[in-house]
Amino acid sequence: MASQYDVIVVGAGNAALSAAIAAKENTESVLVVEKSPKYFRGGNTYFTGGIIRFAFNDLDDIRTVIPDMSETEVNQVEVGSYTEDQFYDDMMRVTEGLTDPELAQILVSQSLPTMQWLQSKGVRFVLAYGRQSYKVDGRFKFWGGLPVEAVGAGDGLVDSLFEATDAMGVDIAYGTMADGLELAADGSIKGVFMRGPDGKSRVACSAIVLACGGFEANPEMRARYLGPGWDLATVRGTQYNTGDGLRMGIQAGAQVAGHFS
Repeated sequence: MASQYDVIVVGAGNAALSAAIAAKENTESVLVVEKSPKYFRGGNTYFTGGIIRFAFNDLDDIRTVIPDMSETEVNQVEVGSYTEDQFYDDMMRVTEGLTDPELAQILVSQSLPTMQWLQSKGVRFVLAYGRQSYKVDGRFKFWGGLPVEAVGAGDGLVDSLFEATDAMGVDIAYGTMADGLELAADGSIKGVFMRGPDGKSRVACSAIVLACGGFEANPEMRARYLGPGWDLATVRGTQYNTGDGLRMGIQAGAQVAGHFS
């Protein structure tokens, strides 16, 4: 780990690794800071099924994400469509209109290009036969607008992204907790304070991405924001999502939006 980087990314799940790869495409030096040891890496992405929702119009769009699909497979599936309008409407429906319209539109409009970008970085996708299809008259039909999953589920997804970061020369500091942000007089980020195997340190940077998950593994924050009894809930995912990114952002003066509850 060097003493200065162009970009520091905190976290090592799908969002963090994607940010690190994108940063490395545009800058010289990138550091990923991951609180867990290497054998626990991957954040909550590791525990998922690897299915990613994105907008598509037809099978031709799907084939840009799964380019090695055989003609036999093509002739026995019906994926239907899941348009940008459907995706946006679903975002509004499940959030009861509370999602940010501008951010939702960015998510929806960039969903297919993002899947194509992930595929170009070495993430392999297949049709989700086991969970999202049923067979009618010899053809597989997919439901729910979710026909695609990563090979190897969430584990395979993050492993592919780690391979990409390694190949691109992204540095990764495991067992290291980002503990605070150093600000310049004008409020810009100067560096990150960390605690790792060798004690406390400070690493300078020009920009930082906080992609270290929520607070689901923090009993105190669960009780505060979700209510009585939530401190006793069993955490089924990573034990390292304890709200550090939220805390650091708020302490640095970030504007809070949405509802933590």
